[in-house]
Amino acid sequence: MESNEWALITFTILIQASVGAFVFLTWFRQSADEKLAGNYRKAVLVLLPLVLVAMLASLAHLGKPAYAVRALLHLQTSWLSREIFFTGGFLVLLAATVLTEKSPAIRKVCEWLAVLAGLCALFSMSTMYHMTMKPAWQGFNTYIVFFAGAALLGAGLCAGLLALFGGHEQVNRNLYSLTWVAGAALVVELIALPFYMAALQNAGPAGQATLSLLSGTLGSTLIVRWALTLVGAVPLMVASRRVLQGKNTSALVYSALLFLLAGEVVGRYLFYATGIRIMIG
Repeated sequence: MESNEWALITFTILIQASVGAFVFLTWFRQSADEKLAGNYRKAVLVLLPLVLVAMLASLAHLGKPAYAVRALLHLQTSWLSREIFFTGGFLVLLAATVLTEKSPAIRKVCEWLAVLAGLCALFSMSTMYHMTMKPAWQGFNTYIVFFAGAALLGAGLCAGLLALFGGHEQVNRNLYSLTWVAGAALVVELIALPFYMAALQNAGPAGQATLSLLSGTLGSTLIVRWALTLVGAVPLMVASRRVLQGKNTSALVYSALLFLLAGEVVGRYLFYATGIRIMIG
């Protein structure tokens, strides 16, 4: 894997986590008490620098900011252009939700537009990789990697932010839902894994080379990736049970976020390390 792809690892993971967390925060805020509104605002304020860092990492990969501006001229034909456009739109709309805090009606419009922009950014990102000449990135698995990853890591980040700013009461209100979503995303990823392996077997020499890496040289890395993710899911599930007993769950939530993040980083490393191009001629 090329060294500059670490910039892409940073970009994709931070965007996934931020979009996922913001979707959950927006969902929960619709039924939240007004006295908790400030806590949601603080959580969104943390997402803003995360998205900004992600975009700076993306620019570092492109080499020059001018390339990103030039890419926007091809929105009708380029998924990279659409990814840049929707990611930038997500950042702007995220900021707008904070700036319009005193105008609830406008803020809600900005929130849902930000949700839409974020999901479109993930879809554009997934499709861009899906349409490459690399069997490891083609097919349904790439969409699962980005969307299920956003649900899983977003749930962990959202829980962590609520634990940090909302405290025991607010985490208790939302943790059960976050655990169910994270669990569902994890099940989808695990079910998809053997189908992905089977698809690689039938994807010609490049696909078989990817499969060989995953079962050979990178096999231990693949095990570490899933071990970290599964370990991260455990404290989240335990925390959801402790909520019912009225106990503080912050430490469990923070540890879950740490392991889920580590699992996604290793998983994204594998994503780029196994991207072998189909050779023509």
